[in-house]
Amino acid sequence: MLKLLLRLGLLLGAAGLLGGLGIALGLRRGYVDAFYARFTAPPAGSLVLGTSRAAQGIEPSVLAARLSGRYAGPWLNYAFTLAESPYGPGYLSSIRRKLAPGTRHGLFVLAVDPWSLSLPNNVQHDKSEHDYKAQIINKLCGRNVFPEEKSMVSQLASVSQNPNLDYLAHYLHKPFYQLLLNADTAHVIERLHPDGWLEIALPPPTADTALLRRRTAEKLVTYRQLAASSQLAQARLFFLQQTINFLKQHGQVVLVRLPTGSAMALLEQQYQPGFDRLMRQTGVPYLNYLHLPYPTNDGNHITRLAARQLSVRLAADIARLPAQP
Repeated sequence: MLKLLLRLGLLLGAAGLLGGLGIALGLRRGYVDAFYARFTAPPAGSLVLGTSRAAQGIEPSVLAARLSGRYAGPWLNYAFTLAESPYGPGYLSSIRRKLAPGTRHGLFVLAVDPWSLSLPNNVQHDKSEHDYKAQIINKLCGRNVFPEEKSMVSQLASVSQNPNLDYLAHYLHKPFYQLLLNADTAHVIERLHPDGWLEIALPPPTADTALLRRRTAEKLVTYRQLAASSQLAQARLFFLQQTINFLKQHGQVVLVRLPTGSAMALLEQQYQPGFDRLMRQTGVPYLNYLHLPYPTNDGNHITRLAARQLSVRLAADIARLPAQP
């Protein structure tokens, strides 16, 4: 009986060792998901922030190639999704952890749009400065003001650990064995680059215009529902300003409104016609590219080729800005 238990123990130990080695191999060679590598990258000196539009639309490597003599590295796209990284206390806390200690001359590109600064109508909204400060206090007391407070970006304590076991244990939404199966990235539609840029490797929209129309229609349905059930929130504007104020201590902050499809841009204008005015009141440069005719994959996110072109233009526009004192 003792021999049987010993053999069983050795077998389980060997299986665990092989499994661990297999996972390690998969992490080294394969594609994990659209987020993991951002949480294993070292702390960054310059950051791209925002939601999925920024994740897909701005390439830090392009900015670095043109601006690295002016701003500190490493450069990282630390933008996620509308569900994970709207401006709020959780995202700000994660940004604080991701910023390289001692950074003084970083570049911080904050992508903004009405959706990333809205809250659902069922959240008690604020009408004055006193009210929104009270709402923030309520959040700290557990009133669930911010829907993303349970998300990975808000909850993940370690954001620069490689391998990031906390992420793998709690936020990897697929079996470990698939890490080995995904070693060939040539056939992966989502490709997360070392600089954090999320490349969506789809054919050009002109290759299938019917598919583009369907994707655009589906996306518009989603955002029209969002517009009907949400409103711009002072609590989010407060945390955007808090994020700006924190990052200004470490370098240049620039707000960017990224281009999108014409129908989506019209919906945003109808939803929040005074948005640009609010962004110009933040005290930092605001670059508005909303209506530029870049192609999209779905009426919302620009294509990978457009991301390269926009990043080149963005770098040129930032280079013309006066240096922050």
